[in-house]
Amino acid sequence: MRKGRRRWLPWAAAAVVALAGAAVFLGHNMGWRGRILSLKLHHRLAGVSWSEAVRAMGPTSLESAPTVKLVRDLATGHYKWIHNPRTSPADIDAGRVIFRAHCAVCHGADGRGGNGPDLSRTPLRHGASDWTLYRTIADGLEGTGMPASGLSGDSLWEVASYIRSIAAPSAETDSGATPAFWDSVSSPPVTPGQLVRAGDDSTDWLTYSGDYHGRRFTDLREIDTTDVQRLRVAWMYQMPASASPLESTPLVVGDAMFVTAPPASVVALDARTGRVAWTYARSVPSDLELEFGRVNRGVAALGDRLYLGTLDAHLVALDTRTGRVAWDVQVADASKGYSITSAPLAVKGEVITGVAGGENGIRGFIDAYDAATGHRLWRFYTIPGPGRPGNDSWAGDSWKTGGGPTWLTGSYDPDLNLICWGVGNPGPDFDGDERQGDDLYTNSVVALDATTGKLRWHFQFTPHGDHDWDAAQVPVLVDRRLGGRQRHLLLWANRNGFFYALDRATGAFLHATPFVPETWATRIDSSGRPVLNPAAHPSAEGSLVSPGFLGGTNWWSPAYSPVTGLMYVPVSLSQSVFYKSSTSYQPGRRYVASSALTPAGSAYHLGIRALDPEDGHIVWKRTFPATSIGGLLATAGGLVFGGNGGRVFALDARTGRTLWRMRVGGRIVAAPIAYRVGGHERVSIVAGRTLLTFALPNR
Repeated sequence: MRKGRRRWLPWAAAAVVALAGAAVFLGHNMGWRGRILSLKLHHRLAGVSWSEAVRAMGPTSLESAPTVKLVRDLATGHYKWIHNPRTSPADIDAGRVIFRAHCAVCHGADGRGGNGPDLSRTPLRHGASDWTLYRTIADGLEGTGMPASGLSGDSLWEVASYIRSIAAPSAETDSGATPAFWDSVSSPPVTPGQLVRAGDDSTDWLTYSGDYHGRRFTDLREIDTTDVQRLRVAWMYQMPASASPLESTPLVVGDAMFVTAPPASVVALDARTGRVAWTYARSVPSDLELEFGRVNRGVAALGDRLYLGTLDAHLVALDTRTGRVAWDVQVADASKGYSITSAPLAVKGEVITGVAGGENGIRGFIDAYDAATGHRLWRFYTIPGPGRPGNDSWAGDSWKTGGGPTWLTGSYDPDLNLICWGVGNPGPDFDGDERQGDDLYTNSVVALDATTGKLRWHFQFTPHGDHDWDAAQVPVLVDRRLGGRQRHLLLWANRNGFFYALDRATGAFLHATPFVPETWATRIDSSGRPVLNPAAHPSAEGSLVSPGFLGGTNWWSPAYSPVTGLMYVPVSLSQSVFYKSSTSYQPGRRYVASSALTPAGSAYHLGIRALDPEDGHIVWKRTFPATSIGGLLATAGGLVFGGNGGRVFALDARTGRTLWRMRVGGRIVAAPIAYRVGGHERVSIVAGRTLLTFALPNR
């Protein structure tokens, strides 16, 4: 044998041994393991250490799917889709122990701030995806006081899970509930039959208004006029941060509660304790041209899904038990000023939603989507196009930017298969010169066939509106006697200051009565049309008019009690100087034409009016300082719950006398709900950004 050959034989033998060892180490699927090795050698797996890469290629790596998926995702750059593999309650507890040992010196023992920032507040400044959180904990943040933690592997994921557990939902978070949560919390699917019967069984709170009829009434009576003064806070939950008070109405299904926060977050809670099951948050663009801030008022429930409208005009279906997205459809183009701010309405197998954007020159509509697939079933335009009835009520092409938003949840009559929905202001708000005519169907209620979306009838409260008095109130559907005969009524306290009663089967006008001081109309004629005061139109020099631009009421939910037969309405007592100037339409931008201002020294108050639907007369009234007011709740226990400023209160439903009130700190603009869990009645309301639940002691 030649000398040269003797030199390389030991090296060849070593190579064979090495290859054999690699085969044992790598096992099968050597192709993708080799790719990981190649990517690492070529510095294309930034953020993955050698030890992590080697562990991902190890002989047992296929038994550790999360690790394998992590490296595969990193190899293709899909950082955002990496999910934490350590999210069980035991993992969170382990993360809490590690956090207190390594992180509490800066962030506090509970993570809510010290020398370092509060980690319970969102959005997290440097990103909140699972992978971003993992790398931030592992490597620290250059140029800040955040050092590398010295932790590795599972410890990093466990700390990330603990931080996620104390943080409010973030725009990058979509965390599923652990199965153990649902072992103790019942939340059965919501059937169409349950929604129809919701007005007869108040155990749950299944729609935005509590039932299809918009009454915000509960037949629960455990809390009544004799014991309400003993109410105490049962639990509280701090919602995600918001620049303004939250406006959400929670839903309660079995033992589970679902509540929203802007811009597009949903939190699932144990309604008995406030314990969190899951959180969902969807990112929306930060530069949206919105009418009045970032608002979300709630979700709809049907089957095993929740339905959420978003500020960028999407409708999203979420799995009730996990918060995972089932489907996501674009309802309208947000760049043109469209958004969705209110809870959808689930009707049979459909999800009905309106849109906001009346101050942006949109063309409003109401949509129905298949609850299972997200396929759009029908659309009703609130501004009729050429050839459609009502188009001739618009001058020229003014209908194209006519407004007519549908930004508050409507009501539904299952017997008539009739959806009743309010339509907002025409555009531009304060200048009607370019849109001469009645401007249908703005400032109206439209009654639609729920199956087809076809218009059955409409009633316009304020033709050719130029005061921004949207008919964006909740329609209240009541069956009772009026004028000596039994009727299917639609009751409506309108923003223009008049309380209306209509026959909801036909749309026939029955009566209208002022419920606040008003100066814009001398009377309402026998057809329901206002006789105008010419001096009330906006003008270049300004016209003083009552009610003011906020209206005699606004979107704040009224309540109706079949026990007392009264309708309870939050009211605004104000006047404004309305100015007019010309403006031009620009897609997606404000389109209002001037403004309305409160005159200096003018008194402004909020309050409640209890109205008799028989003729609209005021039975009792309460007046509050002009801070804020929310919607109302009437109960079979003889109470009316609500909130003003930073106080929640209960009034005697027959007299208006205050029976209980409590200072809760946060400003209240939302409406309360009532439901039964654990065999006892609870009342919940959002104040500021805190969800509070009240109960009688030891219940």
